[in-house]
Amino acid sequence: EHAHPLVKVTIVPRGVAALGYAQYLPKEVYIRTTDHLLDDMKMSLGGRAVEELIFGKISTGALSDLQHVTRTAYAMVSMYGMNSNVGNISFYDPQNENSFSKPYSEETGKMIDNEVRKLVDEAYQKVKLLLSEKIETVKMIAEELLKKEVLFKDDMERLLGKRPFEDAIANEEPFVPDSVLNPNA
Repeated sequence: EHAHPLVKVTIVPRGVAALGYAQYLPKEVYIRTTDHLLDDMKMSLGGRAVEELIFGKISTGALSDLQHVTRTAYAMVSMYGMNSNVGNISFYDPQNENSFSKPYSEETGKMIDNEVRKLVDEAYQKVKLLLSEKIETVKMIAEELLKKEVLFKDDMERLLGKRPFEDAIANEEPFVPDSVLNPNA
């Protein structure tokens, strides 16, 4: 629901590393909720999940998606305070961004690693379940990609219908804390 809308998907290789790609329309949002970040992670894990579902194997093709998901999950847990076990703590220090020192104990580091792994695993299982429920639709899109090589938003709407959440995302109001709206409160 909170992921960016698809603009284009192609199976035409681009350069050495990309054997195809999906392009999304990012919304200019400066503050993201947990739901936004989790849906973005699920969307990024979709290609890996489809590989496993269809071929029973995985490949190196998901590298950039996995890097994105890992960065997002670590940011949620260790920077944004979006994990109940680690708590409302941010270990982000812009002055030590390029340093290897960690402002927490080894025990906390292990907890962060475990929570990140849980976040990513849960997102992967949810997207895998969703795609297995929609496997016939996935195959239909794959067949269309084999015919046309590139699908745009209009093609996806022709195949699947309009995105049910698009209007909600386009009309979503940015979150503004009460303290900003009413400083005297």
